[in-house]
Amino acid sequence: MTETSAHGRCIFKVFLSVVLVLFSAGYSGQRASAAASTGSVLASSVLAADVPAHASSFVLLPQTQRVLDTRNSGQSIVEAGGTRSIMLTGPIGILFNASVTAAVVNVTVVGPAAPGYWTLWPTGQSQPNASQLNIDDYISTYGGAVAVPNLVTVPVVNGGISVYSSAGGNVVVDLVGFYTPSTTSTPSTSSGRLLSRPAPTRIYDSRNSSVMIAGETRTISIPDSAGASAVVLSVTVIGLSEGYWQVFPSGNSKPDSSNLNSFAMGAISANQVITSVNQNGQVDIYSSGGGHLIVDLVGSFTGSNAPQSTDGLFVPLDSPSRFLDTRATGRIAATGSVEVDVQTQLGHSNIAAVAMNTTITDAFLAGYVSVTPAGSSATTATSRSTSTTNVIYSNQTVASHAIVPVSPRGFDVFTEGGGQLIADISGWYVGGSQAASYAVRGKVVQVTTTGCVGVAAWPVGPIRTGSGPDAVKRLQLRLLELGFWNSGADGEYGSSTKQAVMAFQKWTGLTATSVTDATTAAYLNTTQCKPVAGRTTGDFFEVDKAKQVAFVVRGGKVIYTFNVSTGNGKDYDEEDHLSNNRVTGIAITPVGEFKIYKERDEKVYEGNLGSLYRPKFVVGGIAVHGSRSIPAYPASHGCIRVANPVMDLIWLENLLPKGAKVWIHD
Repeated sequence: MTETSAHGRCIFKVFLSVVLVLFSAGYSGQRASAAASTGSVLASSVLAADVPAHASSFVLLPQTQRVLDTRNSGQSIVEAGGTRSIMLTGPIGILFNASVTAAVVNVTVVGPAAPGYWTLWPTGQSQPNASQLNIDDYISTYGGAVAVPNLVTVPVVNGGISVYSSAGGNVVVDLVGFYTPSTTSTPSTSSGRLLSRPAPTRIYDSRNSSVMIAGETRTISIPDSAGASAVVLSVTVIGLSEGYWQVFPSGNSKPDSSNLNSFAMGAISANQVITSVNQNGQVDIYSSGGGHLIVDLVGSFTGSNAPQSTDGLFVPLDSPSRFLDTRATGRIAATGSVEVDVQTQLGHSNIAAVAMNTTITDAFLAGYVSVTPAGSSATTATSRSTSTTNVIYSNQTVASHAIVPVSPRGFDVFTEGGGQLIADISGWYVGGSQAASYAVRGKVVQVTTTGCVGVAAWPVGPIRTGSGPDAVKRLQLRLLELGFWNSGADGEYGSSTKQAVMAFQKWTGLTATSVTDATTAAYLNTTQCKPVAGRTTGDFFEVDKAKQVAFVVRGGKVIYTFNVSTGNGKDYDEEDHLSNNRVTGIAITPVGEFKIYKERDEKVYEGNLGSLYRPKFVVGGIAVHGSRSIPAYPASHGCIRVANPVMDLIWLENLLPKGAKVWIHD
């Protein structure tokens, strides 16, 4: 999917000759600016209602044009902290002498790519405090299978756009269309004006019919698209396997570029798509790997037969600008939302919609993010009918382009699973706003259970081979916070961390694998309380044979939880390591109350059935001792096995001195 066909190039040359005639005139007028952070007011108390001279109409290219692919011969990967510039106009620009105020591009970061963010902005301008695409720690572990796309609207000032990568990687940039100012004395025009719907409308969901198979194309009818030059869709896919998805006018040949990518089975991906429709108002959607398809209609752009007007023209900012960042004020709780007042910040009252990039980071739980006009949902609503982007695991960072209508209060960002929300705006559309039918919603507060540590302040995400140390440190710190001992936040997924994860999984009833998958991560984030001892008073060492965990209890409170393996209940007939005779029995760990009666600080203490690591004896030959093998199930001859580092801790902190109480129960 890397080369444009010769037929497509011929069409594009004819198209450009028309563009040169229609749009060769320049434009003048001061661009709007935006605040770098939420709450900054850029205008006086009186909001302007004029239409800026550079208000522009949208021109959809007849065929998407690839303007950068760092995988190609003569190109090279973008280094960490590196920038690439793409000239769109001028002698070497694909748009030649067209007057361009903003470009719409589909950007795909192709693995391997390190965790980091990508920013696009006008060449020649200072790099803004904004981003449009993110590679998080978990996604980066998929290496060459990574393909993360996002539609981006970028203001253009000096004829080009720049692409920055904080951590490096390969990137593909496809030009979808551009905004151009009117050549007349007033910016009024017929074609290319946005007609936004009051709110996104779900028009197709394959979950209500049948899943798409690999290689299938489905035709989708787009309501109210007759005469439109393009439609704006939010497309969400749930992949059956790794693959790509393409959206194009029904009946046309498949393009040479893709709109979305699925990196694994079950992965949910979303992207906004701007495309034309056929004469029947239909688009085709092709899936290389199969999966479920959900389509929301956002709006459309007028065609040449529409009446002339300024409504729906696009006013680009100087550069993408940050209007919301909840990291400065605190995470939005699950089913919570936050409103952003764009009219006051932009100093204009005649704003119908904005083009923006929405990012959720430090995602608390899986769920969706929905951007809608402020006041369009009831204050009691704990869900939305459409989505802008989707979170599939905790601690995910994912971005999505959104053209969203606004009310006089601006727009609302809702998160189903909770997280930090960021919104960067590239520009706004002229026109009347939507009604704000409902009052401002109160803040959703996460309640902490009395006497407990509460939910995770820094969400833990799933860990895979290749995960970075920061992700592992989050896991280690959260385990310690909940009382599941490990040797500390060193960023290494070593033995003590695996044992702590397994202990947590056993205690919560999850499958004990020692692997931090998405489910385990979600439980770690939402579990508020440490384990509770079986007795509320006293100091003792409690062994729960049913759960295969042990607790160090002080004053009736659990201070440490360990993974253990007790007797497997099977008959044994083995050689006695001390007498060379045969020894038989049943591998049972007795229940009851005992006291440590003997201890041996020896790393290789020879017992009748093998060597023990620094044992502390409970009754007879039954001891709490270290071992290199602590499986997820009962496996000992009757002793209480713990990991060697745990046994070292027991000795170091004198957790089981001679005479200490040991309570063993089923």
